Amino acid sequence: MAKNTREGAQQTEVMIYQTIIDIFMEQGWDAVTYGSIAKRTGLSRSGIQRVVPTKEAMTDAFQGQVFNYVVGLIDDSSHHTIKLSWQAALNEPKFVHCIKYLINAINEHSGGKQKATLGLQRLMDMLGQQITVELLGLSVAHLLDVDVVWDGSQSA
Repeated sequence: MAKNTREGAQQTEVMIYQTIIDIFMEQGWDAVTYGSIAKRTGLSRSGIQRVVPTKEAMTDAFQGQVFNYVVGLIDDSSHHTIKLSWQAALNEPKFVHCIKYLINAINEHSGGKQKATLGLQRLMDMLGQQITVELLGLSVAHLLDVDVVWDGSQSA
């Protein structure tokens, strides 16, 4: 890849961003490091840092992909199907990584928190505030391995 050309630089940026998404979806946010990106791409850490100078800047790779993945798993034809599809999605590791990121963003004081807040607002706009709050409560219970009765069925 010709790194000294504009096209080469754009290809490198796309590769780094896609690698960030891939690692995040497979292993979660904590696994996204300069070292893990370098290992997958074959690029140097300093080369990666020129594209994404901070961990916060790595969230630019999301560009709506995480939100689109989450809502792509949700059947929003009724409240019942929303809840059932959300419960089913909680068995998908990629979905769980997305939910954990959202919840962990509470502790951030950066653009990551802002992105998570915007994603949550979009989800509430799409599904409704009450059901979104219920879904997040179910998600927290699931992540804590707490059995909850919801819609007449056991889930954890």
